[in-house]
Amino acid sequence: MEETITSVVDRDLCHGCGTCVSSCPLEIIEMTRDDRRGIYVPQLDPALCNDCGVCLKVCPGHAVDFDQLNMWLFSEKPTNNLLGCYTKCYSGYSTEKNLRYGGASGGIVTTLLIAALEEGLIDGALVTGMSELNPLEPAPFVARTRDEIISAARSKYCPVPANIALREILNTDGKYAVVGLPCHIHGIRKFEQLNKKLADRVVLHIGIFCGYTYSFLATDYLLLRNGINKEDVKSISYRGEGWPGVATVRLHSGKDVSIPYFEVFNTVKLAFCPWRCFL
Repeated sequence: MEETITSVVDRDLCHGCGTCVSSCPLEIIEMTRDDRRGIYVPQLDPALCNDCGVCLKVCPGHAVDFDQLNMWLFSEKPTNNLLGCYTKCYSGYSTEKNLRYGGASGGIVTTLLIAALEEGLIDGALVTGMSELNPLEPAPFVARTRDEIISAARSKYCPVPANIALREILNTDGKYAVVGLPCHIHGIRKFEQLNKKLADRVVLHIGIFCGYTYSFLATDYLLLRNGINKEDVKSISYRGEGWPGVATVRLHSGKDVSIPYFEVFNTVKLAFCPWRCFL
């Protein structure tokens, strides 16, 4: 009998990336929200599971063999484990002032995706916005227009099961980009090794820097600290308006509450990080 994603959840090693949801051949895994801990965890229906083990094989929380992954991708191991395999290193920012000012760190990801879309390199991109139904929850989706890409700009300081959107990529012809934190990209790469269709369709991987994921409890505390009721929130933007930027909470009353980025960072710090991030 193969182990399943349940063993990862039981050992508190889950990233909440969502790769297992999209990879399950029987589609019997769904992400559920654990409100006590403020994170997403996958839930598998054991009565329907056939113990194929795919969910465990693609799981980055379970394990990532970096030597094997580098050899598969680049046919070499990195000479520097901190930098990994690279051709050249650059710094930069978007030359579109509104994208640069509105982004978390210069609007690079948004600009790269728009360029790839307009030049026909991709038909869509896996990105993450915020839910219209619940403004404090993320909404991973496949963006197919410039406006949709821009709508997903800026960092999301909350749990994001981005890889649940891989199922749409698998079910729809085309060429795609994916954007994610290292855990998301690890899951995608492991999934690609098992699924050639996914490997062929994802032509651009953009990994973004991560300083730990913060649970939903961090946002709850941030709002409480600033005297804001969750029910009054219409939308939240964790970064933007220059660098290092501010968090902006828009209330249903029309009022905007701005919180400096370093106050956001110092408020949540490591107290609200899931255990797996420390590994």
